[in-house]
Amino acid sequence: MSTIVLVGGSFLGAWAWERVTPLLTAYGHQVRPLTLTGFGDRAHLGSPDTTLTTHAQDITAAIEYAGLREVVLVAHSYGGAPATIAAAAIPGRIARLVYLAALLPEAGKSLFDITPPPVVEAIMETVRDGRIPVMSDEVIDANFGDHGLTPEDRAWLRARGVGQPLGTYQDPAPADLRAAQELPRTYIACAADPGRPPSMPGLEVVTLDAGHWPMITEPELLARALDEVARLGSDTARSGSVR
Repeated sequence: MSTIVLVGGSFLGAWAWERVTPLLTAYGHQVRPLTLTGFGDRAHLGSPDTTLTTHAQDITAAIEYAGLREVVLVAHSYGGAPATIAAAAIPGRIARLVYLAALLPEAGKSLFDITPPPVVEAIMETVRDGRIPVMSDEVIDANFGDHGLTPEDRAWLRARGVGQPLGTYQDPAPADLRAAQELPRTYIACAADPGRPPSMPGLEVVTLDAGHWPMITEPELLARALDEVARLGSDTARSGSVR
C-alpha cells in the first residue's frame, strides 16, 4: 500500500481530513495529514513572513524528516501550489502528485499574478491583520457551485478554519517547476466546481461527483478515489469519473 500525505487548501489544517483519514487507513495506506504554518494547531506560528515558500518548506520538511519515499502527495485547492513546489524540490521522494480541485502554480508567478485583477481586489478588501479571512456563506455560495456544505459542515469548518496569511498569495513560485511536472500526476476535479479542470500534457483527469470540499461532504467517495489513484503508484492514471 501507499504512503499518502494530505495537504489542505486555504484556511484548513490536518483536521479537515478527519473524515477521510480513517477510511484510507482501513484501505491499508499509511496516511499523514499535514498542518501548514499559520493553520490549525499551528495558527500561532503564522506571521507576515509566512509565504508560499514557507508552506512548500513545511511539506518538504515533513516528508524528509519522516524519511518518507514513494509518497502519494495529495493537495487540495490552494495546497496545490506549495505541494507542486515541494515536489519539485524532492522529486525522488514522490511517486505521484494528486491535485484535488487544486490550484496549479505557474513558474515565477504568485497566485495573485494568475488571478483576475477584480478577484484580487475583492480579496484585498477583506484582508485584516495580514490574513484573508475564512470565506463567508455569501462568498462560498457565489463561487463554489453546488458545494454540498450543510449548515453543520460550515459551522465545523469555521470553528477550526483560520485566516490565510496574505503572503502565501503574493510570494512567487520558483522559476523552474519542471521536476514536479515530470512526475506522474492526477487531477481530481470536483464536478460541482465552476469552470474546467486544467489541461496539460501528462496530467490525467478524474472527475469526482462532489463539491469543492469532498473531504468534508463526501469522505467515502473521496477515500475510494484516492485509494484507486494511490494504487496506480507510478503507472499512468486513466481518465474517468468516480461516483
